[in-house]
Amino acid sequence: MEEKHVSLTLSEEEDTYIALTSSGEIKVGEGGYRPMELLLVALAGCSGVDVSSILRKKRQKVKAIKIDVVGKRREEFPRIYESIKLTYTVVGENISKKAVESAVKLSIEKYCSVYAMLSKSTKIDVEIQVWEERDYRES
Repeated sequence: MEEKHVSLTLSEEEDTYIALTSSGEIKVGEGGYRPMELLLVALAGCSGVDVSSILRKKRQKVKAIKIDVVGKRREEFPRIYESIKLTYTVVGENISKKAVESAVKLSIEKYCSVYAMLSKSTKIDVEIQVWEERDYRES
């Protein structure tokens, strides 16, 4: 069984902690990253790593992957996410939409631990956009 450990220490900044992780330090709280935003980052990061790895194995010529995440929180406490929307935009050369859809499906249904945990309590919608590099203009 894999075990992860992080340690948070209250900083001199009000309502801000320094989190020590295996990858380094980050500030969390009022003077740093907001915990609920970090949850969205974790979701997109977890799935994004899966998708890029799967597409590489499928020999897709990916030039860019962008994942937009919008979380809607309820008004009452605890202010959990009631819904989340993930929009995957994959840009490349002769990219197969079927390959991208398959990669996203594998990520969210099999590999992404963050998605597996969040989807038990939150409605998560997924949108996929596939662009040829010559046609893509970031908005």
